Amino acid sequence: MKASQKLAIRSSEIRSRLNAIAAMDAGDVTDEIAGEADTLRAELGTVETQYRAAVAGEAEDEARAEAEFAAGAVPGGEAAEVRALRGRARVGSYMTAALEGRAADGPEAELNAALSLPGNRFPLSLIAPAPEVRATTDADAMATQSTWVDRLFSETAAMMLGVTFESAAAGVSTHPVTTAGAAAAQRGKTEAAADAAWTVGVTELKPKRNAVRAVFSDEDAARLPGLEAALRRDLSMALAEGVDRAIFLGDAGASGTDADIVGLATAGNVVELQLTQTEKAATDTPLERFISLIDGKHATEAGDLRIAMSVGANAYFRSRLAVTAEAKSMAGFLMDNGLRWRVRGDLADGTGANAWGAFIGRARNIAGAGVAAIWDSGAFIRDPYTRAAQGEVALTLGYFWDFGLPRPSNFARLQFVA
Repeated sequence: MKASQKLAIRSSEIRSRLNAIAAMDAGDVTDEIAGEADTLRAELGTVETQYRAAVAGEAEDEARAEAEFAAGAVPGGEAAEVRALRGRARVGSYMTAALEGRAADGPEAELNAALSLPGNRFPLSLIAPAPEVRATTDADAMATQSTWVDRLFSETAAMMLGVTFESAAAGVSTHPVTTAGAAAAQRGKTEAAADAAWTVGVTELKPKRNAVRAVFSDEDAARLPGLEAALRRDLSMALAEGVDRAIFLGDAGASGTDADIVGLATAGNVVELQLTQTEKAATDTPLERFISLIDGKHATEAGDLRIAMSVGANAYFRSRLAVTAEAKSMAGFLMDNGLRWRVRGDLADGTGANAWGAFIGRARNIAGAGVAAIWDSGAFIRDPYTRAAQGEVALTLGYFWDFGLPRPSNFARLQFVA
């Protein structure tokens, strides 16, 4: 504890006691207590004088320490703090941490922090000789890194649409759904109920790998603090966005068809709505298409429609004026009639022929109607060995999943046509 802090505490104690004495009734203040108060007031003056001197002295000491620390950034000068930490750090502790696959801790972690090194790095200065003292500085100056700004991805929207994400055990994930059954009807006395077909369909989901990979150099990692953490975040966000996009548009980019994902854009038995280029400009027609999805079974009101709209469709409906008595956009007209939506990027470009306008989940009893099964075997793989000769590290994120529609009638899609 600094001397100024100790003096500040003593000053507070004296003031507390003097306040307590001042609050006492006059009859309770004995000669002894009055003498104590006089002694405390005298001590308070001395303590406050010592406190001001200590603060001034410590400020000078801190300024000297900062100058010494700054001198350590140029050859020939070294901060006292770094010298002390280097004396406590041990090479063996770094080796033990490396063998255990963790960052160093204790004095070694403090030294790395003072040298602005990542926790898993080994400062070569521990085994290198002391630097030669030179009168001039190097040409390059230290760079100060500010906030790391991550890459932006399109907003994920499959879960909002009503797709169920669930963990799957090893093996094939099966999802049964009743596709047909008996209908109720009145029966007379002793009349038997008629037999009726009762069928069950099963949707099978199998693990399919979605992977993303990044390679970075050791030089870049040394130059940019936080590079690996930023790349890990980027890979995670890229994978999440790619999986979400595949649920809408599918993904047939793999070399084998057994790895293809069939998305809502091409899945069978999904309700498909269309708007021609003329119809999309008519005030009532887009509303009529959306309202037609309210069938009393899959949706009972406009609020049951979970709409993920393309950027182009949203821009069109918000910028085009509706032909109504009030001057408002078509988006305002649609919203006045109970529709709400979120915008999902990368669904389509514009609103021309064959562009996707929106994907809709009809939310009544939608749980399990569309399923994204996730197997728990996906993980980060950090590979510093394969490309070690080039001084490069590879990060790979693999993710095993599949998408299916046990009951596709809960979903719909809107497409613009010629």
